[in-house]
Amino acid sequence: MSPTLAFGLLLALVGVVSLSFGFYALLRGGRGQGGGGGIGPIPERGVHVAAGIRMVVVGALSLAAAYLLWNLG
Repeated sequence: MSPTLAFGLLLALVGVVSLSFGFYALLRGGRGQGGGGGIGPIPERGVHVAAGIRMVVVGALSLAAAYLLWNLG
């Protein structure tokens, strides 16, 4: 297996996992945490939304990099 193919497969795997986790964090959004707590001044839902958006962006960039590597490499 060539190193380019292996790196492309790794990027694709990271992209799919990141997108899945990001969408889960966005959909779950801190519900069911119990109590009215939070993490400091940021409510729990805000933390999940920020993490979900970050993971969706990382996943999309990883899939785009894998696509470019596969088609240009």
